[in-house]
Amino acid sequence: MLFKIGLPAIAVVGVMMSASFAGEWADACTATLEADGRDPSGCACLEAEIEAGNLADEFLALADIADPAARYDAASDGAKAAMDKCTR
Repeated sequence: MLFKIGLPAIAVVGVMMSASFAGEWADACTATLEADGRDPSGCACLEAEIEAGNLADEFLALADIADPAARYDAASDGAKAAMDKCTR
C-alpha cells in the first residue's frame, strides 16, 4: 500500500520538466522511493505503464494533490491500474 500511495508523488520529483525522455519517470520514481526508504523495483514498470497509457499529464496533475491517499483516490481507473500493476 505504501508503494501504491507513493506512486503519484513520483511526478513531484525531477520528472515535471519533461517526461518525454526515456527513463525520466523511472529515475524520478527511484529517487523518490529510495529517499523514503521504500522499494523502487516497480519504477520501470510504472514508466512503461505511464507511457503506454498516455498517462503523463494525469500523473503530473496528481502531483498537485498533497495527501497520498487523496492522490490515489483522485486517479482515473487507468492510472490506478498502472499503480496497482507496478506495486511490489
